[in-house]
Parts: sequence; structure tokens; C-alpha cells
Amino acid sequence: MQSQEGSEQKQTEVKENMTSNTTENNNTKTDMTNVLKHIQDLESNNSTLKNQLKEAVERNGKLSAKTREGMQSALDTLMKKWMDAVETKDPNVKDEFKGGLERLVKNSAEDNGVWQMMVSASSLYQRQEHDLESLRVENTELRTKVNGLYGEDVTRTVGSKSKADTQLGPADVMDGMSSGGNMWDSFYMDIGRTSF
Repeated sequence: MQSQEGSEQKQTEVKENMTSNTTENNNTKTDMTNVLKHIQDLESNNSTLKNQLKEAVERNGKLSAKTREGMQSALDTLMKKWMDAVETKDPNVKDEFKGGLERLVKNSAEDNGVWQMMVSASSLYQRQEHDLESLRVENTELRTKVNGLYGEDVTRTVGSKSKADTQLGPADVMDGMSSGGNMWDSFYMDIGRTSF
């Protein structure tokens, strides 16, 4: 009986082992399915992110091209005038400086401090040049008016007024006082005759 009980016990253990092996195989299959699904999700996310990155790089390239065009235009017009007007001992200095600015344009480094200072300096130069030209034109107009309008004695008079033929001096005033008396009395009489 013991041998039968022992053999039944062994059979039960074998059945339990088989059942547990089957359960472990099912668990392993489930775990592998989960891992494969997770890998597939990661690949999908990776593909989406790559597409978004590609679009962002293309968009950035287009914006950089527009920025480069604007910077090149500023370099060719605004800054060129300023650089041509600046005097240096060595002309190679200007060429080196311009080469540095062209590298900034090539890299679309619009936020670079050197570039920003150059834009400001060039703008200031252009504004001052414009103001100076306006002052020159105004000065020329004023000189023309002074020389044209007031150049001759005839043009200095308006209407029937003209320059006095003789200039009165202090002696003329004293002569008038001696013949007519007191100047204040004469003034009082003039005021008394006028009615307001």
C-alpha cells in the first residue's frame, strides 16, 4: 500500500509539475506578447518622432533661408555704405570684417551681438547721413533767400517804405528841443489831443 500511495503521490506531483509548466509557458507567452507589443509601440513612436523632426528641420531651413536673405540684403545695402565710409589704415581690415559678417549671414546668426551692433551702427549712420543732407538742403535754401531777397536795397523794402535819405543824430534832437521847449510838455499835448 505504501508503494501504491508512493506511486500515486509521484503521479500527482508529475501532474502538478506538468500543470505548472503549462501555466509557466502560458505566462511566458503572455509576457512575450506584452514585450513585442511594447516594442511595436516604441517603433511607432520613433517613426512619428522622426517624421516630426524631419518636418521641423525643413521648416527651420526655410526660415533660415529667409533670415539669410534679409541679413544678406542688410549687409549689401545698409552696412556696405557704412563700411565704405569708414576709413582704415589697412584696406584688408575691411575685407576681413566683411568676411566675418558674411560668415554670420551664412550661419543665420541674427541674434549674434556683433551682427546686432552692426545693424544699429549702420542704421545710425544712415539716419545721420539723411539728417545731414536735410540740413545741407535747408542751408542752401536759406542762403538763396538771403542772397536773393535781401541782396539789393530795393528788395529790402516793402511797400512805400524806404531807407532814410539822411541819418538823424543827437544834435538834431537837441535842436528840436531848444526851439520847442520841453519834450514832456510836447508829449502831454500830443496825448491830450488824441481820443481813445
